[in-house]
Amino acid sequence: MPRYFFHVKRGQVTFLDREGVVCADLDEAAREAARRAWEIEAREALTDLRPSTGIIIVDDEYETVLHMPIGGVRNERIERLNEMAHEKV
Repeated sequence: MPRYFFHVKRGQVTFLDREGVVCADLDEAAREAARRAWEIEAREALTDLRPSTGIIIVDDEYETVLHMPIGGVRNERIERLNEMAHEKV
């Protein structure tokens, strides 16, 4: 099975995934990217970090196979977590 790497783009900087994940196919890699995008956006909602803008999926032959934007994944639950975090400060 192929290994996919999920590089995260934040502005002009790209954070490289050096380990990758073995996925059965591109569909599974896309689901993994969506899961990571949700986690990244949830974590960033609780901070003042500049938001990440996308995940670049690269296969084990170092070819970019998909670019998944990050944004719009945020929902009411994440917004509430953000509010709660700021209330405690």
